[in-house]
Amino acid sequence: MPATRASTRTRGRHTALVVCVVVLGVAAACSRTSSTTQASGAPTSTSSTLAAPWQGTLTVSSLPATVQALQAISCATASRCWAVGSTVATSAAPSGPVLVASTDGGATWALQPLPAGVGYLTGIACASSRACTAVGQVGGTGVGPGAILTTTNSGTTWTSEPVPAGTTDVTAVACPHRGRCTALGTVSGRVTTLTPTGAGGAWTAGGLLPVTASVATSLACTDSLHCWATASDTVDPSHAVGSIDASDDDGTTWVPQTVPPGIGAINAVDCTPPTTRPTAVTAACTAVGTTSTVLNSARTGQAVVLTSNGSGTWSSQPVPATAADLLDVSCGAGPCVAVGTTVATDAQAGTVVLTTATGGTSTIWRRSRSVAVALPLTGVSCVSLAACVVVGESVSARITAG
Repeated sequence: MPATRASTRTRGRHTALVVCVVVLGVAAACSRTSSTTQASGAPTSTSSTLAAPWQGTLTVSSLPATVQALQAISCATASRCWAVGSTVATSAAPSGPVLVASTDGGATWALQPLPAGVGYLTGIACASSRACTAVGQVGGTGVGPGAILTTTNSGTTWTSEPVPAGTTDVTAVACPHRGRCTALGTVSGRVTTLTPTGAGGAWTAGGLLPVTASVATSLACTDSLHCWATASDTVDPSHAVGSIDASDDDGTTWVPQTVPPGIGAINAVDCTPPTTRPTAVTAACTAVGTTSTVLNSARTGQAVVLTSNGSGTWSSQPVPATAADLLDVSCGAGPCVAVGTTVATDAQAGTVVLTTATGGTSTIWRRSRSVAVALPLTGVSCVSLAACVVVGESVSARITAG
């Protein structure tokens, strides 16, 4: 089975949903200062002042009929995006893996061929418009081995690459822009750094996350050395808490970060390098999750947003009360955008929340205006104020941000 989180991503026979932002204008208070590189692999700009970052409309795009749900996305440029998820189960075949690509910023999507034997895919990262890496597991039994797929031709072909012996799952991957990718997988029962030996070569095992980490939920790297990982730490068979670890040597060693008390699952992290050479001390990072510690529970907690400047200590930020769980975050546009689920009393399950301003040590988050998002939104990738794509699962949706 895919990585277990304290939250759950609702599954069912629904039409997969892709929601893409069309930004009609940028508020005057948003200023662009310098070009940097975001963790998901696309060049972007840092923003010195954030006030009203989004003005525009999130519009629904259709997907091939066989796609049931998408749970991870990576946009290398404003036009080139890839997403992974699952197919619709039928009486003749169970749900299987799916990988789709867009060449027009999320307006249209096409299936891409996968190597035989892949059971499911849970993560994807693109270092350029031609090179991407997707991770998951071979087979559908949940016992492995882990799978790492790569492409160097924009997804025309995907190749399975060898993983270390004892790898049962690969759950997170990060690819700095035009840089070497890093992944996290479970090797002999421990969450372990995985790095490639070269183009088309085998991946090797590196440093270990703390022994308390049972599965990696997300990974962000600002360059070839500095990475941040979120993980689920098992408390008992029914409960888990989230943790954050940092590395300044490409995952050879990992140092636990300090998170506030009362945190449940931590599902995703994104880190933006500073205008000068990135260091573990100055990169700006945002992590998202929920207060709920109950495994396989839906819409039962309160959403959590944590921020850090790389010092090793994370601070909680105010989040709209309607958000129960945030499953992914992207800060490539400067301001951050997070997606997830609402509380159970809310009429619609999916939610998008985004930063509107910064003041002192706090960042103000607000909920976007949304209509008919019937199921959770699970992934987001933003490369600029004019290019942001959200994925999830729903019958239909229309979201306006602004």
